[in-house]
Amino acid sequence: MHEITPQEQEQLLTLMRRHRKRLMAYPNVRAVDVGFALKQQRPSDRLAIRVHVNRKLPTSDLADAERLPEEIDGLPVDVIESNPVPDAEFRHSRQDPVLGGISIGNVKVGGPGTLGSIVFERGTLRPLALTNWHVVVASPPVAMDPIVQPQPVPPDPEPPNSFLGRLLRWDEGLDAALCSIGEQDGTRSRSVSTRIADLPLPAAGSKPHTIGLRVVKSGLRTGVTNGIIDGTDGLEFSVVVDNGLPPPQGVLGGPGDSGSLWLDRDTFTAVGLHFASITDPEVRAWGHSISAICDKLNVFVLNDVAIGTPWIGGHCRVLAQTRANAVCNLRVVYPSGRTSRASGLGQALADAQGLVRWQWRIGTSTGRRPGMKLNAFVTLDGTEHLVTTELEGTPDVTQ
Repeated sequence: MHEITPQEQEQLLTLMRRHRKRLMAYPNVRAVDVGFALKQQRPSDRLAIRVHVNRKLPTSDLADAERLPEEIDGLPVDVIESNPVPDAEFRHSRQDPVLGGISIGNVKVGGPGTLGSIVFERGTLRPLALTNWHVVVASPPVAMDPIVQPQPVPPDPEPPNSFLGRLLRWDEGLDAALCSIGEQDGTRSRSVSTRIADLPLPAAGSKPHTIGLRVVKSGLRTGVTNGIIDGTDGLEFSVVVDNGLPPPQGVLGGPGDSGSLWLDRDTFTAVGLHFASITDPEVRAWGHSISAICDKLNVFVLNDVAIGTPWIGGHCRVLAQTRANAVCNLRVVYPSGRTSRASGLGQALADAQGLVRWQWRIGTSTGRRPGMKLNAFVTLDGTEHLVTTELEGTPDVTQ
């Protein structure tokens, strides 16, 4: 092996990013990176795009559509079998930034569950933590109960600085609950990430679940497990073992996994919130519809770009997910064709988690009325996205 220059590495990463989404769509793929190809299980001196799979299968066992390319744009493709054991210490320790797949709880309730994912409040774009109702809601329910991360495992004492936020909203029927990140006044807060522990990509939006969908989750107890949705009543669905990717521990869930997010294994789109599992007479798990949960609790799972409520005389926010530290830009255009020059727009830099935010004030001109469309052109790492919304509020008619 030899050390490459930063310029060479960036060229490799640029090539990888161009093809990563396509490569991740192949079955059994866990991650894609660039590095030295393996030869006899040891790194060689040959650089390659490396596709990490949970299990490496003989080419003869794969259909043509399942076979990865041997090279891309002149760079070899190396397929590496890698199924890392989840780092339990990481999941059970205090995390900042806060991410999915880690310990969360309410000391009044008992043992810990899983923080499924960071989600965002519709309108305000405020980050919130999503988990199960039975993980963080005491009996009787108490709004503003303190929620901790990590949740201590009895008889261990509560670790220092474990306060995560306050219990805000819940729905017992859907077994879902939300807590703030920090206090309501912004103190005692932590940074957030849309990543989920031990998964290669963050959740990418949400969609309805469907029978036959291959799914994956990342839970506190059993780590990463794969399955197939085999039935649903519209709100609740069940998951059985995918024999092509059997769970490492032989189960789809266990105590502590409650609150995990079930995701489409190919697209990482969220489809449900895990709440129960069994091992006898068969291995099976259950989840509730993430679409129903998001509608009930007034939140969403971020996918690329989101825009908040644009209040006339108030503020509007845009939130986006991209590459860490990427240079981004926001341009706002009104129906008249005029581009806004408000302070807060323009170039911004994504944080270390790949999140980028803008906030600007919308004036009270009589030309701005409720229902007027606002077009936000968001450029993320060179790719432009358009999000459209409508103004709300009341213009200043005294002008």
